[in-house]
Amino acid sequence: MAFAFSSFLDSVLFSFKTGEKIDCFHCGEKMRKSNALTVQFNGYTQPVCCHGCLAILRTVEQNNLVNEYMKNKASQPVIG
Repeated sequence: MAFAFSSFLDSVLFSFKTGEKIDCFHCGEKMRKSNALTVQFNGYTQPVCCHGCLAILRTVEQNNLVNEYMKNKASQPVIG
């Protein structure tokens, strides 16, 4: 029984360590896909890493600044 529990525990820990990583749409922070929050932005569902990034995207959209935001986002260098 101890062996079965140990194997189960190892597989659970392995899945947490190797969870698929994605980038936050706003800040680019790496996060586990399973931990991502989502927000509707510019007609698409986007993954974000935290409530701060989610609030920024909502504020950008509420203030009709999506075009400006997307222009700035396109001109930023990709890091990582």
